[in-house]
Amino acid sequence: MRRPARPGFFGLCTVMAALATSGCALRQTTSAKTYVLDPMPGASATAAPKPVSLVGVLKVIVPGWVDRPQITSRTATGEVVTDEYARWGEPIERGMQRVLAENLAILVPDRRFITAPFPPGDEPGLRVAVIVSEMARQADGSVVLESRWAVLAARGGTLVQSRSRQRTTPSIPGASGSVLGMNETLAGLSREIAEALKNLPVEGQ
Repeated sequence: MRRPARPGFFGLCTVMAALATSGCALRQTTSAKTYVLDPMPGASATAAPKPVSLVGVLKVIVPGWVDRPQITSRTATGEVVTDEYARWGEPIERGMQRVLAENLAILVPDRRFITAPFPPGDEPGLRVAVIVSEMARQADGSVVLESRWAVLAARGGTLVQSRSRQRTTPSIPGASGSVLGMNETLAGLSREIAEALKNLPVEGQ
């Protein structure tokens, strides 16, 4: 009775080489990059007046296709494309809320801005609410931010409300350019809200 043939030396070498190559391929797999939104450049701290009024920025509401870990974009047919290798370092609605508050603090230095949930003892006299309907890079390379925003009184009531459409075309391709464009459109939205706040009376704290 003949025994089954064992793999020869060269056969074993071939198997080991294949495994080694496979291991290298696994180690070279592209890893996801992480991004966060950034505020606009800040003004000189020494020139800023002392804040005399408190404004709260509420949680930003975004559509479900934007509220995900991956950075999304749009095709010419409206398809939502997710980039598995470009992810947010924080929830996108939280990042937008943070950047809006930081931008507004730069643009309206006579008021102090805090984000919801508000700390105990801090009751903002005014509150900023933003609902986003579109925030993504488009098929033509531009980044579009469409939203509705309002300035609310502390005890209810809308003081100012408006629709906003911000568009910019970053020169950088890929996810980095998308994030840069989002920063620029958020800066534009912040300027609109800042102008409304400047026209409202300042409440002493």
